[in-house]
Amino acid sequence: MDTILQLYSQDTSGAVLRGYFEDADTAFESVDHISNLVTESLRELESQGSHEQEPQVLIFIRAVVRASPENGAGVSWRLQVLKGAVTWLLQAGNDGASSGGGNSTQLDELAGKLVNTLIDVGQSFPVDALVQSINAITETIRQQRHPHSSTFELLSRLLVIAANADAVSLPDSHEEITGVEFRDFILDRICTAPWNPKSVLPLATLLGDVDMESKQLEMATVKVMKQFKHIDATDLPHLIYNLLLLSSKGHQRLVLRGILEFFDRLDAGGDIAECLHSDNPRGASRLGFSELSAVQSTVILHFSFAVKQDQELGTELLKHMKSGKLAFLSTFSLTCLLTMARIHRFEDSVMDYLKSSILTIFKDEDRTRKETWVAQYEGVSPPPILSMFCAIIKKIPHGMDQITQSIVQCGVYIMDSMAPTSPWKASDKDVPRKTKLLKPTDYACELGAAILAETFKTQESVRTEILDHIMSRVVTKSASTMYFLNLLETIVKESSEALIEHLPRIKESLDYLSFLSLPTAVRLMAAVKDVAAINRPFRDSLLLILRKALFSKSLESRQVALSGLLLLLEPSAMSHVNTRSGSSRAGGDHRQDLEIPGYSTEILGMLRRCLGQQGDIRLSLYIGLMSLVESSPALVPIVFEILHAHFVHFVDKTGTRLAPLKLDECVANARTGGEPSLIEPLQFLMSGVVRSLVGIRKARRRTPRDAIGVDNDLVEESQKDLNKLVHALEAAGLEEFELDKTSDFHMASNIGVRNNMYASLLIGCFESSIEYLILRLQTPVDSNGKAAMSSHHRQHSEQGGQLSTESVELTLHLFTKMRRLHDIVREKAVLPRGKKMGPLGEATVLGLECITRLMECIFVEHATHHDPEAQRLRANDDFVYYITTVAHMSLSKMQASTEVLKDSDYDYCRRLSSVLVREFLTSGRPDGPRALAAGAKGKDKNKSMLMVGIEALTAGLLIVQRFYPLEVPGVAERQVHTPATLLHNTKVVCGFLAATLPQVNGGHQSDQEPSEVVAWTTSRTIKHDVDSLAAAYCQFLQSLLEVFVNETLPLVKEAAGILNMIQILSKYLTRPTIRNTPAAGLSRMDSVTSTDSATDTSQLDQLIHWLVRFCRDMPIDDAALAKTLLSMTLSLEQESSSPEENAALMAIEDGGQPESSRAPQWTTSGSASVSSVISNCPEAATRLRLAADILVTYNMNHGPGIQSIPDRINPNEQEQDEEMPRLVALKREIGVESRFSVVTMRTAASTTDVLLVHIEGALDSLEWAVGKLRYCGLSQGSINLSQAMDVDASSSSSAQPRYTGPPLNLKSAQKFETDICWRLEVCMWVLARIAQACIPNASAEYLIKILSRCYRVLTTLTKHYLNPLNLPISNLFELTSGSHAKGSSHSGKHKSNVSSTGSGSNYQLPHGFLRVTEVVGTELSKHVYNFLTYFQAMDNEVQERNFARQTGSKKKGDKVKANKGKDHEDDNDGVIMGGGMSTVKSRHKAKILRESKLIPDLIYMVEQYERFVIQLSKKSKVNLTQYLRRSTARDFKIQIQRLGDLGLEDQYEEEQQILQLQRQEREAQVQSSLSGQVEGDGDVRMANDHEGHDMALDVEVEEDEEESLVRSRKRARH
Repeated sequence: MDTILQLYSQDTSGAVLRGYFEDADTAFESVDHISNLVTESLRELESQGSHEQEPQVLIFIRAVVRASPENGAGVSWRLQVLKGAVTWLLQAGNDGASSGGGNSTQLDELAGKLVNTLIDVGQSFPVDALVQSINAITETIRQQRHPHSSTFELLSRLLVIAANADAVSLPDSHEEITGVEFRDFILDRICTAPWNPKSVLPLATLLGDVDMESKQLEMATVKVMKQFKHIDATDLPHLIYNLLLLSSKGHQRLVLRGILEFFDRLDAGGDIAECLHSDNPRGASRLGFSELSAVQSTVILHFSFAVKQDQELGTELLKHMKSGKLAFLSTFSLTCLLTMARIHRFEDSVMDYLKSSILTIFKDEDRTRKETWVAQYEGVSPPPILSMFCAIIKKIPHGMDQITQSIVQCGVYIMDSMAPTSPWKASDKDVPRKTKLLKPTDYACELGAAILAETFKTQESVRTEILDHIMSRVVTKSASTMYFLNLLETIVKESSEALIEHLPRIKESLDYLSFLSLPTAVRLMAAVKDVAAINRPFRDSLLLILRKALFSKSLESRQVALSGLLLLLEPSAMSHVNTRSGSSRAGGDHRQDLEIPGYSTEILGMLRRCLGQQGDIRLSLYIGLMSLVESSPALVPIVFEILHAHFVHFVDKTGTRLAPLKLDECVANARTGGEPSLIEPLQFLMSGVVRSLVGIRKARRRTPRDAIGVDNDLVEESQKDLNKLVHALEAAGLEEFELDKTSDFHMASNIGVRNNMYASLLIGCFESSIEYLILRLQTPVDSNGKAAMSSHHRQHSEQGGQLSTESVELTLHLFTKMRRLHDIVREKAVLPRGKKMGPLGEATVLGLECITRLMECIFVEHATHHDPEAQRLRANDDFVYYITTVAHMSLSKMQASTEVLKDSDYDYCRRLSSVLVREFLTSGRPDGPRALAAGAKGKDKNKSMLMVGIEALTAGLLIVQRFYPLEVPGVAERQVHTPATLLHNTKVVCGFLAATLPQVNGGHQSDQEPSEVVAWTTSRTIKHDVDSLAAAYCQFLQSLLEVFVNETLPLVKEAAGILNMIQILSKYLTRPTIRNTPAAGLSRMDSVTSTDSATDTSQLDQLIHWLVRFCRDMPIDDAALAKTLLSMTLSLEQESSSPEENAALMAIEDGGQPESSRAPQWTTSGSASVSSVISNCPEAATRLRLAADILVTYNMNHGPGIQSIPDRINPNEQEQDEEMPRLVALKREIGVESRFSVVTMRTAASTTDVLLVHIEGALDSLEWAVGKLRYCGLSQGSINLSQAMDVDASSSSSAQPRYTGPPLNLKSAQKFETDICWRLEVCMWVLARIAQACIPNASAEYLIKILSRCYRVLTTLTKHYLNPLNLPISNLFELTSGSHAKGSSHSGKHKSNVSSTGSGSNYQLPHGFLRVTEVVGTELSKHVYNFLTYFQAMDNEVQERNFARQTGSKKKGDKVKANKGKDHEDDNDGVIMGGGMSTVKSRHKAKILRESKLIPDLIYMVEQYERFVIQLSKKSKVNLTQYLRRSTARDFKIQIQRLGDLGLEDQYEEEQQILQLQRQEREAQVQSSLSGQVEGDGDVRMANDHEGHDMALDVEVEEDEEESLVRSRKRARH
């Protein structure tokens, strides 16, 4: 070796050394000599740790390779050099550092130099040497030994050199192959062998340096991805980056799909991530949340860099996400998309995709909420998008700072793009958000707000940017202003401390406050109200702005200032904790409530100046101050002083006036005769004084008298003034106010307008006087100062003792005057558009406290025997009706317009509802509302008192349902309503239902003690059993409904109100979690206490069963009630868990055997039938029976009637109609009488409309379900990550969150497909039954529209099977039985019911689709054409009748009038008559145009369906056209007899002959082609019927040609 090195150093060109090799002895040619020499030298260097620039062994290798002869022994020398170097590399990797103790850095440096040397001289090695070395390295890899990492770099270079060789001999074989084939052979051996985890990363680099074919590249890519779970988590980002670089050669979507699935499974955890577990303790599956987030952040950085280098990778990710709709959307994929959004090229594409996906998510969520049956199938439920964003935001501190800007941009973009064009377009009033029915766009805007709020809370770097976005939208009056203000309010509540340093930015926006619209300004001030309460500089700035706006010239600016000042006076949410309980507000330290903030006095001083402004400003001030009296007891004395001082100006204390009130000073221009305007809402001013007095009295009872800063003399003076005023109003007549019967109340004159204002003011003052009389008594309290009672027996004494005789007399006298004035105004006044005034009490000023006390005094049962004054009030029916109406209006207003329900308002609502239940539902008194309701029929146009009470009780239930939801569908509500809040809501609902339960309020049974019911209710309330309470409530209402319907004069409207209450309470009944659960027989509970016993049937099922039985047995002739009843029954029946019991009620007797127990015809004879549908879908029995009853009621529109059809076929009759067997079977199936008693001739039309509406909704959901069917199961194969995702990373140091919920036992996509087919078949059977009936014209038009919709759904379903989705599912990480199969990467194909494995394979159409096709052809289409014939005949009959009527009217008139009437239409019917008529009424013209499109649209949809059925029949080799029939109804008709008049008859015959010849030629060609196909495919089930396919195509072609021919005839005629 020394000699060689010396000679090589003399001449580096190798000439001298080459001569030495030629003269060397044979001992040097020993095979082992050079190999051993290289290996030993390398080991010696490794052990010594030499730091030479270029070790001698490397010079030796270069010298031998360059100077050795080309042939002969030189080939062997070069081979041994390579062999020795490779041997050392393989041993160095397996043993790590040598036993000599050299460090790994020196070893890596030496191996790198060695590999670089070998690569430099790689072209000099012989092919055999390359093959041997490559094979040695390959075998080491296959044995799962880890060579040195530099070995893989050498292997990649050797493979490239070997691939360029012309011929290569395989080791251990004499076979020669090309270099490319050898490379492929080696790669196949590497990819099919198990890998050492340490070798994965260098192997991935090797695969990236070697050229491969597409299949090998796919196999290598899958192999690398399968190693994700085996390598160390620290090496995972580097490996993924190498994989992304490898994807530049191809299969980018496969790489992306594998990466996304891997991290999706890690995020899901639990059983889903079980397949990612390995023996490596440092694997990714063993990481905690923070460590995994750090790894993901590094991967995201690599991904971002890779996309910037190869933008095609980003395009493929977008294509991949769009190909699966929502199936591939997950936390990690969303993070990748947000990272891509930072690249300018992909910014718009990513945001548009996220916008459309989010909108689709909320649309699907809304759909699944309505259609509960789809939630039981996998892949249907939308992904939890809010949880995904929250999980991403929680990962930002762990290295994902680069996506913060993208998250903010995404939230802002969603809110801006989803906001409506004009949120205030309806009116300028602020519509509370809770009262609106939220749309998917509203949910999307709430999502954007939730994203930004969460980002603001955790990320300090973007807080200024988020506030700038909010304020810019507010100032520029953007369409999304409302949602950004909601965001600001959320930020103030949840991140108030973080907001303090950014208050100057908000201050800048407040300068524009007076220029904003009133709703926007009020919402802005409501959002920052809590900050103003705790930050003095900010509050001072706001007060300064409001003070300026208070004296602005603009009325709206003053309204803004007034609203802002009133908001600042309200208690702050940050200092007040809501402690509402189930029945009343919890007690606390009342002394704290009486502390007056320092700025409140200043604000009240500003508000005094509003008393001299316009009437609208004063009205808003009075309403705000009255609300302030209830919420801020400390401010009551000041409010009282303000209102009293102003009120005395409008009261005549001197007695010089006839009238005690100065009404003329309340109306501008009252005496001048000019246009009057209201400048002082006196009734609200008086009501404010009364309520402030009541508030002072309450404050005195809670605290010592000295603690209240109020002038006692002023209070006594005010009480005396009010007493005098009440007596003066009682003594004064209407003439003294110039409001008698002779007064002018017409709104067209100024005097009439003034008198109407006077009347409104006086009626309001009467009501305020009544309120003062009721509330002026002292309230007895207990020692603790609490007024809350434990039971309803103490409610009457809660607010006061018995009413005095004087108060009752004054109340009745005032009410009499008020009612007389109202009757005069209602009789003489005419409002705009001819409207009349509403009932007395519609615009009341009475407060809930007064209403509640009056209701309790009048209606509480014990007051009947102990309070004669209350009996006097109750004896006045008009007063009782009035106070009931007032209660209804107050509760309805609270339910519709209140934004936040106060504790006191809830308490009043609960007490009012309890009284209403006692009086209007359970009371059986002979003079009660129930007894008087029947007598009021036909005598009074107003609603009966019973109806008003039921509506008031319904409003109370709606209030509780709105403000205490047990389910929160909205995104914003999900953040507000935490589990603790929902538990609190459950307690409140239980308390409300327990307090208002009819069984507790006098509705218990005769053999049941009330104490037992109360004890049962209390125990149920503690258990929070809402289901049992609502069920008991519904049971009482059910019996009450039966009583109303069975009255001599049925209480129809009242029964409809009871049904509405049952429907509201049914939302509290527990829904089944699993459908088709076996259930035992239904049995109604005899009493409330029987609910403790276990029953197999849920409360909801019992309610549904009762509804079905009620519809079956109870004859109802009122169309409106029947419509309400059936609509409720059909909607609830879809949620039943035991529909078999309902189906049994629908069965008719057939030889002693009910229909539901007969064997399904489909399973025996192979044909579709209604009985088979009911056996598989028992929940459809009610719909099918209703359709049959409609057919029985209206009779058939073709053929004989139901009654005339024989019971059985006579076998002796020779000539029988082909339709007779079907008609006999139809009669046997539906019977000759209606099964539902509710279906009569009067209610049949309403029943038809309800059923069609229900079918339309079902078809709409089925159309959506068919669209979702294409993508079911794509998300992770058989798992559903959206159901398992429950991310909660509150502690970053804890372990990774895992899914610990219940097992995900969702049904497969195939069962979803079967369910769709069954439900679609139900719709078709219903439509087929209705299409056979003689339904009226209006229902017929609607039926045609539904039929068009049905055929469109059928077309969509046919297209689904015609073009199946062939997306491979990413199941790379599933657990398999085989360790490493060669073709494992190709096992992830999407398996659909329609399989396509080759061009000659058959489509396996599901059995359900074949049934649907059969029902369409044999039942639906046939009856549709018959129905169209009936519809056209009915239309022609109507036109003939109208023509005859028009002709008769013309004969009676004179000649002039007849001539004038030629161009006019009949006003009653709107049918155009006469040849010269040119105009028609707009509504009749619209009707004509609508009817002219109905039939053509239906025919078009039928033909489109048949077209795709023909295509699918050819593609699947299944004869689906055997059930189709040629269409007989068209929107045109060729009148051949008129062709002769035009001279075109001969030409028509010639063209027909040509068409006939062409048709015969095509038939011959089809037959020849079919014969060949049948011979080649003999196993096709119905191949002999293919002639029908093309015949149907010929029919279409022929019809198109005939249509074009008719058009040419029309052009020639004109």
